Amino acid sequence: MGNTLRKVTFHILRDGFMPALSPEEESKQQDLAGDRKGFFHKWVEEVDPSGDIPCIKPVALVEDVDEGRIYTIDYNNIRFVEDWE
Repeated sequence: MGNTLRKVTFHILRDGFMPALSPEEESKQQDLAGDRKGFFHKWVEEVDPSGDIPCIKPVALVEDVDEGRIYTIDYNNIRFVEDWE
C-alpha cells in the first residue's frame, strides 16, 4: 500500500519591504517569495528563538517538485491543492 503525498503550492518567504537591495539580491528575494510546487510530507515542530522566550511552532516538511530539495515551510506559506495550475 503506497502512501500518496499531497500536492501543495508554497513560498519560502513572504513579500515585504527590504531596503537597498542590489538587483541580484532583489531577484533572489523574488524567487524565494514566488509560488512553488511541492509535495507535503508531514508537520514538524521548530523552535523559534527570535523572541524573548523561545517558542515552538508547527512547520511543514515540503519537497520542491523542480529541485527535489526539502524545505521547512511556515504554515502561513503553504496551500494544499488538488492539482497545480
